Amino acid sequence: MERQEELKKLIREAKTDYYNLTPNVSDQQYDAWVDELSQLSPNDEDVVAIGAAPSQYSVWEKVKHEIPMGSLGKVNSEKELDEWALKSNAKEWFITHKIDGSSMELVYRGGKLIRCVTRGDGIIGENVTHNISKVPSVPKSISTTDDITVRGEVVMMKNVFGSKYSEEYANPRNTAAGKVREKKGGGEACKDLEFLAYWVYSENKIKTMQLTMQWLKELGFKVPPYDNGDFSYIKRTYEKEALSRDNIPYEIDGMVVSISDLELLEEMGSLNGRPKGQIAWKFDPAMRETRVIDIKWQVGNSGRITPVAVVEPVEVGGVTITNISLHNLSLFHDLALCSGDRVLVSRRNDVIPYIEKNLDHSL
Repeated sequence: MERQEELKKLIREAKTDYYNLTPNVSDQQYDAWVDELSQLSPNDEDVVAIGAAPSQYSVWEKVKHEIPMGSLGKVNSEKELDEWALKSNAKEWFITHKIDGSSMELVYRGGKLIRCVTRGDGIIGENVTHNISKVPSVPKSISTTDDITVRGEVVMMKNVFGSKYSEEYANPRNTAAGKVREKKGGGEACKDLEFLAYWVYSENKIKTMQLTMQWLKELGFKVPPYDNGDFSYIKRTYEKEALSRDNIPYEIDGMVVSISDLELLEEMGSLNGRPKGQIAWKFDPAMRETRVIDIKWQVGNSGRITPVAVVEPVEVGGVTITNISLHNLSLFHDLALCSGDRVLVSRRNDVIPYIEKNLDHSL
């Protein structure tokens, strides 16, 4: 019970930091805590919750989604993917990028854009229409008068981040999410963002995921690259994208694998807001070896004390790492770090420096 309460506290703190654009732990560490809590208490609210409710101090109008805006379950290995796929009778599969952006819902009535809403907690989001309507790739009108709802991710391209924002902000994902909700400047910075669509709700009965993407393109939306085929082809596509992800113009942290047949996808339903016929297959982080020089203690704005490992400079994914937050005392003790230890370092989620393993004191 003590560990369960500790995990709940860690998860809630991490979620608050993430949605306030100050993440202190990687997606993988967060997922690991959720996985551990799910073993102890499968129906715990911190396991099944999606996103986070808009802050009570938000300057934006809070809006209820007409259709709840869910999330995806995830797997981290081919073995886990195979076990998930066995639960369906699908013959045709679909794959696209798992975009690391800010989830958004666009509502069109009579062919006109009327509302843009953040995910929030999946039920209630923020009405950021004023800002998102300035994103160049968000169509203000579309070629159908059907009432439709389009979902996708708002991102900042890596080259834009590098040329305009890298000295002030930590990464493209946080920069994009901040500009989406920024009041300063009337939302003009949203002209530096892009919207990539991946789903549409309409009366138009589309049969497959690939036809959905084709229709979105015909309506004037940008979509991420996608492909379809049998399950072995999907695995090969994942491997190819994993090797070339540094060349993708925006940040991704894996691939979305889906049943192609939308009727079968709908029949499978969802669990806790996560469709059973779609999954996020996360990438493994790249790792490099370095050595710990010192351990320092950092006091955050909230008064929380965090150990920080100072390491010999090491380049991971094009970034030189010298300091690595250990996030909490539990992780620090698990790693049993001492000055001089050899460690494996990654940039989890391609962003946050992380010590994967202590090579001199591995368990």
